[in-house]
Amino acid sequence: MLGRNGNFIHNISTPIQVYCEEEILTSLYIQNISKSFGKIKALDKVELAVEQGDLMVIMGPSGCGKTTLLLVILGALRPDEGQIWMGDREITNLKVEERNIGYVPQDLGLFPHLSVYENIAFGLKIRGYSKIEIDSKARNLLRIVNLEGLEARKPKELSGGQRQRVALARALAINPSLLLLDEPLSNIDEATKADVIGKLKGLQREIGITTICVTHNPEDAFKLGDHIAIMYLGKIIQCGKPEEILKEPKNDVVKRLVAPMYALWNKLE
Repeated sequence: MLGRNGNFIHNISTPIQVYCEEEILTSLYIQNISKSFGKIKALDKVELAVEQGDLMVIMGPSGCGKTTLLLVILGALRPDEGQIWMGDREITNLKVEERNIGYVPQDLGLFPHLSVYENIAFGLKIRGYSKIEIDSKARNLLRIVNLEGLEARKPKELSGGQRQRVALARALAINPSLLLLDEPLSNIDEATKADVIGKLKGLQREIGITTICVTHNPEDAFKLGDHIAIMYLGKIIQCGKPEEILKEPKNDVVKRLVAPMYALWNKLE
């Protein structure tokens, strides 16, 4: 498993070993997290360390526990066991509103009756910001996500990529310490996906926020992530840079899950 400084620690009780780079400065540390729903074990002693400012992608097949893990990090679900740390602060038992985490669900969660501006400003209003503060923050975010001029439109009048940027701006409005994205590319058509990936990575770099994204798509994961954590049957079974995982998959399960990427990677090399 991983220590809070990111070092790999041998754990003979873990059937499939987890690997991550050594000596990283952790922004988020997940330690021994488990979560069951009745007899179904959705998370099984999950260990993960995320570097400060990193874009970490958790990739795995549907039903492997990715969204459950995000909801546990967010605080919407409580783990049965384990701890979660943000820096030196344990957040395991904190409420959602006490964690300072931005979250974009798979369906984006935009309010269809509100404009782009009103969607972005929503979280600020319920937190009691003044009208001047709300307007300043909302307009700055409209600029950052390149939606200036579209603030009066409703979500149905936007493209998939534009709607995603509205959801991102709304999540970022509260100045979160961590950003969680659930399948951010699932509703984007293939023709515009490369552009969306570029803009998403550029935005994340510009802001410098630690980000965790989950996806079932190996190609999306390897194009988007600084690091990738491979998840299978409720466990993180390998974690590393994309090229490291492709060159040295830790077991046959990882090799099978990333197989679609080998042809593309060979072309890039």
